[in-house]
Amino acid sequence: METSTLKAALLPERENLIETLIGEILEVAPFYSAFPRSAQLAMAARLIDLYLDALDEVKPEALRTYGIEVYTRRQEQGASLLEVLHGISIGRRAMSRIALLRVPMAELAGEILTRVEQASDELVRVAVAVYEKRRDTERRAFEALEQRYQDLYQRTPALMHSLDHEGRLTTVSDRWLEFLGYTRDEVLGRRSIEFVTEETRKRALAEHFPRLRREGRVDGADAQFVKKTGEVVDARLSSVAVRDERGEIQQILAVFEDVTAEVQAIRALRESEERWRGLTELAPLPLAVHKGGVFLWVNEALSRLLGLPRDEIVGMNVLRIVHPDDHALLIDRLRKSKDGRIALPPIEERYLHADGSVIYADVAARPILFEGEEATQIAVVDVTARKHAEHVQRQNEAQARLIEAQEETLRALSTPLIPIGAGILVTPLIGRITGDRAAGILETIAAGVVAQGARVAIVDVTGVPEADVSVAEALVRVAQAIRLLGAEVVITGIQPSIARTLVDLGADLGSLATRATLRDGITYALRHSSRRRL
Repeated sequence: METSTLKAALLPERENLIETLIGEILEVAPFYSAFPRSAQLAMAARLIDLYLDALDEVKPEALRTYGIEVYTRRQEQGASLLEVLHGISIGRRAMSRIALLRVPMAELAGEILTRVEQASDELVRVAVAVYEKRRDTERRAFEALEQRYQDLYQRTPALMHSLDHEGRLTTVSDRWLEFLGYTRDEVLGRRSIEFVTEETRKRALAEHFPRLRREGRVDGADAQFVKKTGEVVDARLSSVAVRDERGEIQQILAVFEDVTAEVQAIRALRESEERWRGLTELAPLPLAVHKGGVFLWVNEALSRLLGLPRDEIVGMNVLRIVHPDDHALLIDRLRKSKDGRIALPPIEERYLHADGSVIYADVAARPILFEGEEATQIAVVDVTARKHAEHVQRQNEAQARLIEAQEETLRALSTPLIPIGAGILVTPLIGRITGDRAAGILETIAAGVVAQGARVAIVDVTGVPEADVSVAEALVRVAQAIRLLGAEVVITGIQPSIARTLVDLGADLGSLATRATLRDGITYALRHSSRRRL
């Protein structure tokens, strides 16, 4: 029987077959419902035409070409193998029903059914082969990817491990093993909490695992691992939960970093800060830390210096305790400290005590880190007592200079030189004669004799209330010195009490000319001077 007769028998039903195929496949294969009507008609028509062509002759090669092309595309588009098989099956059933209903001859209908079955079987084989090949390719790719993942996981320099839903180790990186000192066989299958300290184990069970189940991840948790040697290392652990389609935890991926050096550095810094606080709290030297001029911390010594409670000073601006006249100096210093971040030499500032009194201080400043922030530490040396002592000293020095000037004036007034006539000088002495004054008298009279060219020098002691051996010796020295200058000395006004004292002391005044009164002395000097001129 000619095959063209078979195709001709069903060709009038082509449109009906296409509509039947579309209607039934949309009910069992949702994939096709996403296509527009035109695309659905095109896909259905191509399959029906393939079945109709098979009524002329079943060509496996053509069927395979169609199947590879179409089913590969469907697979890429997201159709499942079951949806593709539904399409083949619905097309076969539609062709079979039409053949049985529309073809009156049983022999002809049977031939149609046979060729439709042959074409359908070939399409099924091709579809299964296409999908199997894709699955094999994907499986091999997955296996290769899994192997690469395992290689990467194990060889990564990171300290990584994976846990199952019971917290048992399923994978560990080579670096993990090397760091903790174990072999892979020694750790796989064991619970991860077996490799941490008791404190970390308790925290993991009470906090980290519940949080991981609740939130799906834990970042930067502090932990301590124990090496095989027993050495404890500080770590920072991060974990993420991988869930299945039901939301159950299937796997836990974790990575940790060794922060032992960091923790030790922080611990050392904390201990250093504690020592610093201990020393500065007990230091008798007033100390403080400020940032931008606002006090962050002060010790008890500065609190006592200012007469203010520490909690009142903290948070206060430095300008509030500095004398207003020194504000500009302080502001400039704050700017230099901020710009240069260098230690500044001590300067003198004036602080205000709580009672309003002024405190003089030498203040040194240097940049420091305080509680992780850049700040400035100041050391205050109270120099108020020194300033007062310097003030008193200046007053004393000024007073001493005044006294010295007054004494100089008194010396000049107490040893006046009065020229009388040609070559005669009179020096009236008043008051007590001390050793220093005696030397001054000698210098004054000697200078006057030379300057005036005097031949007679009258020393009147009428105003001297008393005399001792030093006075007698002074008078003798004056007389001897004046004689060496070529002049004669006349002493007048010696009181009885002074004369008695001089006799009792055994003073040798025999070589000196003496007169009872200044008038007698002047008379004597005038006569003596006249004779010397003759």
